[in-house]
Formats: sequence, C-alpha cells, structure tokens
Amino acid sequence: MSLYKFTANDLFVNQLKTNPSCRFDVYNSQVFYNNKSEQAGAFTSSVPGVPAGHVSLYELNVDRNPTDTGLVFPFMQRDSSLTTFKTLSTSDYYSLDYGDSVNAVSGAEYPLSASIVREFFDTGHFATMATSNESVIFQEYQRHNSVALSLDAALGTTTDGFPPYDDGDVHNDTIDGGTRTSLERYKRLKTLLTSSHINALKNTINHYSAMSPHFSYSASFASGYSRDLDEVPVNLLSVPSIFYGSALEKGTISLKYYLTGTLIGEIKDENKNGELIQVGPEGSTGSGSVAGIALYKQGFIILTGSWDLQTTGPSAEAKLNYKNTGTAVTSSWLYFAVGANDGIPIDGEGADTRASASYVMSFSGTTEVPVMTMFAHAPKGQLNFSNNPTYLSYSATSADYEALTSSVSYREPELATVNIVSSSYDSPAASFAKETYISKIGLYDGNKNLIGLTTVAKPVKKQEDREFTFKLCLDI
Repeated sequence: MSLYKFTANDLFVNQLKTNPSCRFDVYNSQVFYNNKSEQAGAFTSSVPGVPAGHVSLYELNVDRNPTDTGLVFPFMQRDSSLTTFKTLSTSDYYSLDYGDSVNAVSGAEYPLSASIVREFFDTGHFATMATSNESVIFQEYQRHNSVALSLDAALGTTTDGFPPYDDGDVHNDTIDGGTRTSLERYKRLKTLLTSSHINALKNTINHYSAMSPHFSYSASFASGYSRDLDEVPVNLLSVPSIFYGSALEKGTISLKYYLTGTLIGEIKDENKNGELIQVGPEGSTGSGSVAGIALYKQGFIILTGSWDLQTTGPSAEAKLNYKNTGTAVTSSWLYFAVGANDGIPIDGEGADTRASASYVMSFSGTTEVPVMTMFAHAPKGQLNFSNNPTYLSYSATSADYEALTSSVSYREPELATVNIVSSSYDSPAASFAKETYISKIGLYDGNKNLIGLTTVAKPVKKQEDREFTFKLCLDI
C-alpha cells in the first residue's frame, strides 16, 4: 500500500452557501411542512414520532414501540468532570455514586421537535400585562411586609434595583412551583413585566430602523399614521432556525391568505429590506401597503396589517371566529396562520367557520456549509502494483509460493502477475505492461489510522506513463 502526504497546495477549506426552500401550509389548526402529511406507523400514529408540520432533531424513536422497547432518552454517567443536566439538583447529583447513570427529567425523552408558532397580541396587550403583574407583585410585597403602602411606594427601588425587603424565609412559589425567598419570588414576578415576546424584540426591531421606518418600534409616519407595537394588535410568527439555518433569504418570503379556496391576500418582501408588502390580488384593499416586517436573522415575522381583506369576491362580508371567543371578525393579516401551534383547538368554538380559511407561508433559508477540498495524486510510474489476490496469475500453484532456501542463500519466488493489457489482434493480450485499476482512495490520520474511504464511480485504469489527480470534497 502506498501512502502520500497532502501538501499545503492539496487542501482547501471554503464555504458552500445553500438556500433550502421551506413551505408551511396551515389549515384547520394543523400545520403541514413541505407538503408532507402525517404517516401512521406500526407502533405510533406518526412514523417520525412528531406531529405533521414538525421536524425531529436527531430522528430518534422513529416508529418505536414505547411499551416493549421503551423510548430513547438522554443520559450521562457521573464522573470526575461533574457534568450533569441543569434540571438535576445539586443534592440529587451528589447522592449518586461514580459510574451511576444520570438521566434527564421525565418528559425529556427524544424526539426533540420544532415547528412554526403563531402568537396573537391584542390591543394594549403590554399595558394589560404590566398592570396585571404589578398588582400581583404589590400583593406579594404586602403579604411579606404587612405595611400599608401605595403601589408606587411598594414598587419603589433601592440601590440594588429591588424593594428594601427580604425576610430570608422560604415560601411556596405559586408562579413556577418550588420554593423561594420573598426577594427571589419578587425578582421572578418583576421579570413578568417584560415577558411580552413582542416587547422582548424591541431593541432588535429598532436596530433595523435604518433599513425602513417601519422597523421603528414606536413611531409616527409622514402619512399621519402612528404605531406603537406595545399598543396595536400584533400577529407574531416564529420560525425555528432548524428550518432556515443562519437567516431567512431576503426576497423569498411569501405569505398567501385563502378564504374558501380564493386568494384574498398575498404579501412579499420584494424590496429585500424586511418590509412585507401586499402584492395581491391585484387591486385588492391594501395593495402596495406594508402589512408587517421580517427579522431575517432572528426568524420572526411581525404582522400589523389590520385592513379588511374581504371587501370583494365571493367571501365578502363573511366573518370568522378567529379569536375563539365567539365573536366573529373580518379577515386581516392579524389572523394569518390561525391554528399554527397557537393553542387554538381544532374543535374549539367557531372552528367550523375557521376551517374555511387556509394559509401558505414559503421562504428560502441561508445555510453555509464548510467544505474541505482535497487533491489526491497518483504519480507516473507509481501505483502500478496491486495487493489484490486477483492481480496474480490464477495458474500459479502452491509450490510456486514457496521460498527457496539453502545454506548459502534465501530466495523468494517471483510470482507471475496477470497480463490484462488488451490486444488489437487475435491474441487475447498484448505485450505485458504494468496496469492497475484504482477503485478506492483511503484517507489516513497522522497515526496511519483509516478515517475515510471514497469510491470512484468507475475504476480508473492506471498505466505507468499516466498520472491522475482525484478531487475529494468533504463537508465538515
């Protein structure tokens, strides 16, 4: 076997940019990913172990019988590294002996899955949320201090940013369960003031305001239109990065809104600046208007277009119970993708009317794949002998393989090799010449351990006067 070392000019590392396409169809509170429906298996209702519209991270527990074999779950062993799951308490961890299995908490079994999620925030959502939580905080403060203070006084802060109390006692926490001191519980409640997912994106949205004024979280526009995302209704669509990679590809986002099979609205980011502009149907209400914004790197689509999409066509005047409250409203971009993992049940109130609406969201992602390119050389005059037994003449007998020994010499036999040189005449073979066929190329590490093997599509004939260079590509 011949070994050759790669030189600096034989190895190149670069990135391959890919743009995988994604499409989500939402109908009747169900999500379908890339036109894949749910497939029943022998042991589970879904072969991959996740519902339709989801992807499985490691593709484990595929059609696995949970009764006979159990489900694959994450675990590790306690060792000197002290590595463990964050869900395991310190006391429970130190109660284990070295070598014991450390299992994740129940419910953490594979598969891990992801899908798009819709969240709806109604008018004045942030103020309502803050007022409600401030009241809870105030009650908690009074419960542990037994003093008559106003709400403002109770929420006053000291140098550490929290009210000046901590009795040090441990209390049951009805918010998350478990126990906390009064100060710890107060800190937990305080975080609820900014628990709005829209408000959490405030700095990110404002960061992109240079791209378009529509990225201003709170602003007034030249047309007299003002908007504050803490006050106006907002429809938030979240796309996990497993679907798009590093960013949503600019200019590829398309959202289509159907009612009774008729397209009543379509928006695209045709300017590639994050503005989602209504482009169809042609001449429809809202055409040319910005219905929302897209955060390409973060994978969020924020829709604020509240105009009526049903002013014309066969679905005019038809109102649907989008909010699942018993009150029907007209269709707008605020209700796009209702039922996409937003907690609205498939058989909830008004589901029979919501079933007439369907939605399609499509986009391309951006993924950079590191690629190593290697050039393997087969020089002239080399690699013309094979260790394959078929390289020797089949007419040789066992006696031909025996070494000749005497008191003055030791001589190994010269074994006859097969002449595979083809002849253009009647003879089956021409004059003998060394020829081999290269079918595989192995990759070895510094200790000569085989770490990779590649096979060529068709064996390459190697003659002594020929040299070859094989190009190998490896995703890393």
